[in-house]
Amino acid sequence: MECEICGGKIVGRGYRVVVEGTELTVCERCRDLGVEAKRPVKISVKPKIVNKPIVDEFDLVENYNEIIRRERERRGWTQEELAKRIKEKVTLIRKVEKGEITPEKDLIEKLERLFGFRLRERVEEVKVEGSRFTTPTLGDVVVIRRRKSK
Repeated sequence: MECEICGGKIVGRGYRVVVEGTELTVCERCRDLGVEAKRPVKISVKPKIVNKPIVDEFDLVENYNEIIRRERERRGWTQEELAKRIKEKVTLIRKVEKGEITPEKDLIEKLERLFGFRLRERVEEVKVEGSRFTTPTLGDVVVIRRRKSK
């Protein structure tokens, strides 16, 4: 089993620690990074079954709410008219245009069909450099997020 913080192989006893409200199984080196959970965990060697997560290769464009509002206004429609055309509630349209909520896939598809353009863009796969493990660790995710925000 791998440590959920550093990704190192846990040999012998694993430790359950709570880090920012999340309980993780970690190695001895990383156990001081959180508060020790009540019960120790014994690691047994079992064959690892890898389930590949289903990843949507498209992501919503960053300023989707402004694009939707601008296109609605360009066509001279009110929020009520847009809601009627796609058979959704007006409150949902308001919240989407304000950016308060992220629209579900079916709503995005309705808007794309109605307006005739894409609100989603292809997502590039992020390569994790320097990690010797097959699955990203918590540390890898932090590095990826920092790189994206720069």
